[in-house]
Amino acid sequence: MCYQKSLNQSQDNLTRYMDKPPIDEGIFEPYFLNDGFTHDKVYIIPMNEPGHWYPANWGLVPSYTNPEDFYANRKYNTLNARDDKIFDSRIYGKPIREGRCLIFADGFFEPHHAAGQSQPYFCYLEESRNYEDREIFTFAGIYNIDKSGNYSTSLVTVDANPLFEKVHNKARRMPLVLDRKFESEWIREGQPETVIKDIMGEGFTSRSFTAHPVINYRLKKNRDLKNTRKVIEPAEALDKELSL
Repeated sequence: MCYQKSLNQSQDNLTRYMDKPPIDEGIFEPYFLNDGFTHDKVYIIPMNEPGHWYPANWGLVPSYTNPEDFYANRKYNTLNARDDKIFDSRIYGKPIREGRCLIFADGFFEPHHAAGQSQPYFCYLEESRNYEDREIFTFAGIYNIDKSGNYSTSLVTVDANPLFEKVHNKARRMPLVLDRKFESEWIREGQPETVIKDIMGEGFTSRSFTAHPVINYRLKKNRDLKNTRKVIEPAEALDKELSL
């Protein structure tokens, strides 16, 4: 599972990543922490318009309803879409076949459980200069478009690799961070189901991740720090035995 992510970059950095401009100037707002449950904007390159990147609400909205009603109802959590259930899902079945996208990120947060407590860990590419100056990557995502032409999206999750088994030690899942060689393949139209499944199975990036414990911004004393640098700064680990 992945419900919080970061993207503290410039618009030019996103454009350079795949040599694709935004659909409009001024649409980008960087953030230290985007909490998916607020359904704030993330930024995607969609299959139907791969020449630009667009804003999208995080939390895919089914085609049979509208965003306001769907988010207010809170019956379904569509921030993540599991790879092993995605093709058979009433919500995700069509988007995985016809609406795949790349979701920009430069870090994400995963919970680590120890001694009856949970502590978030901030995860980012090890090749980054440091935790504050991070490299961009993309999640494999799926999307819908509503009647007004607005995008909503879910990111695809898969079984955790050895690193994220240690970090996300309860659910043992991780978001599918695509290897660069699979990014264009993921959003190519007409891909057969077998190819899509192969990418979900083999497409996780070959680049290494690192992670460190951070504050729990959901605690009352930390709520004002949600979108500040403090949420990505290393904090004392609750689990002294964890070695990454």
